[in-house]
Amino acid sequence: MAARMSLARKLALGSLGTAVVGGAGGYAMYKQRLKDNKAMTAVDFNAAQDTDKIKAAMAWVQKVAREPLTASSGPGVEMFRYTTCPFCGKAKAFLDYHGIPHETIEVEPMFKSQLAPSEYKKLPQLRFGGEGGAWLVDSDLIVETLAEHVGVGAQLQDPDVQKWRSWARESLVRHVTLNINKTLLGAWQGYSYIDAFDTIPFANKLFLKVLGAPVMYLVATKKTYPTLVKAGELKEGDDWRTVLHEKVEYFVTGAGIDETKPFHGGAKPDLADLDVYGVFQSVRGHAIYEDMLQNTRIAGWMERMDYLTGKLDKKLGA
Repeated sequence: MAARMSLARKLALGSLGTAVVGGAGGYAMYKQRLKDNKAMTAVDFNAAQDTDKIKAAMAWVQKVAREPLTASSGPGVEMFRYTTCPFCGKAKAFLDYHGIPHETIEVEPMFKSQLAPSEYKKLPQLRFGGEGGAWLVDSDLIVETLAEHVGVGAQLQDPDVQKWRSWARESLVRHVTLNINKTLLGAWQGYSYIDAFDTIPFANKLFLKVLGAPVMYLVATKKTYPTLVKAGELKEGDDWRTVLHEKVEYFVTGAGIDETKPFHGGAKPDLADLDVYGVFQSVRGHAIYEDMLQNTRIAGWMERMDYLTGKLDKKLGA
């Protein structure tokens, strides 16, 4: 027994040592990546794209929105994303709800080899027309640009819509990120989604978990948590899961969602609904997602959103 315990202790210490070393190396990479990301802004990158190609792509998006059954196959739209990126979730929710055909390309988070053709390295990104095509990047800029072409541009001027979009971006994203990465094990489990993608080599997946999980744990506990405390959204000693549930209830109540008003937008979702939904989809399948559905009043709204974005194959109640 003593020998067995000794072996178990050695394995545990070895795993901890690997996590610590991985975390230190990964965090250094993370800091360098933040620095590199500032080299070019999303606005500047979008402005540098071929104007004629962007105009042609937006004309096609507009036709898809107005005449989905008669629109041509178009230039081909690729969406580069991480499954667990809440900002990618926002852009994906918009594309799905508005029926804009696209191919989703999963980017490997550590090396981002799938983004080699793009000078901009943050996600999400859309590419129109394949290799040599035009790019549109940044979740807010993607949604706001496309919104003008699918007939919902007026919502961008609605103060209440913008209030909830800002809340999703500034508050909800942080609470979701904090909860999924509150422990090293939770952060590791958060990367389990990568196993489903055969296009990413096994070695890269292992490298991602060894370095990525500790990095996300450090970012959550050393950066996101203090930010929320400073903003007055958390206090020392608060239970983070309870606070997340309170934020979910805040949306349900503040958006006025009930039996007579199924969405913030009323009878159908608006940009506020889509942004909030997209953030939640970044943790779909994780324990905190199921916990949220069971312990808040969001489940009915979530099911309706699932149906309208194509995640449910049959009508509600069928």
